[in-house]
Amino acid sequence: MVGWPVLYSVIALLLVDSTTCDNLGGWGGWGPWSSCSVTCGFGSIRRNKQWEYPDGRVANYTLTKIVECFINRTCPVHGGWGMWTGWTRCPVMCGGANVTRTRLCDAPEPSNGGKFCNGSASDSFICNNATCPEIPTDFDMRSCFNDSMFLCESREHCVPKTLRCDFELNCHDGTDERGCIISLGMGINSSIQKSKFLAVIFTLLTLLEKLFII
Repeated sequence: MVGWPVLYSVIALLLVDSTTCDNLGGWGGWGPWSSCSVTCGFGSIRRNKQWEYPDGRVANYTLTKIVECFINRTCPVHGGWGMWTGWTRCPVMCGGANVTRTRLCDAPEPSNGGKFCNGSASDSFICNNATCPEIPTDFDMRSCFNDSMFLCESREHCVPKTLRCDFELNCHDGTDERGCIISLGMGINSSIQKSKFLAVIFTLLTLLEKLFII
C-alpha cells in the first residue's frame, strides 16, 4: 500500500499542555486493517488507534487512517426499467377490451450477474367497457341500402347518418362513434351535439389536468 493516497481522519482532537504531557498519555498502536468496503472495484480500508492513559485506561478519542483499496473483479450491473411504450389502440368502441403497454429492462440491462428489474414488464386495463346497443328485433338489413344510412363496421347493422358522431352509441358495435373525437367536432351541426362535444372535451381536459398535477 506504499504510494497509495492516504486520508487521515481525526474524529476527536485532544489538546494537551506540554508541561503535563506525560500524565495525559498518548496515542496507542494502530489496530488491524479492516476488509475492503466493496467486493469489486474501488473502495476503502481503515484502521484505528486510541488515546491511552499511563494507568492503562483508554480515552474515547480515535484516530482513523483510511486508504483506498481495489478488488480486481468486474462489478455486477443491476437492471433498470426503461420508458413505457404508448398504450395499444382500443379495438372496440363498447363491450370492453384489453389495452396494454410494455417496457424493457434496458436502462441499463443487467450484466455481470446483476439482478433483473423488479416488477412487471407489461401493464393493462379495460377500455371502452360501456354496454353495446342491441340490434333491434325488427331491424331489416335491406334498410342499409340507402345513402342516408351509415353501415356499421360489423356489416350486421346500420343507423341513420345523422346519428354518426353524436357522442351516443347507436351501432351495435359502437363504430358510428369511432374516430369522431379526433375530428375535433367538425361536422357537429346541432346544439345538442355541440353540448355533448363540449362536455366530452371538458372531461378530457379535466383528466389531463389531473395527470399533470399528479
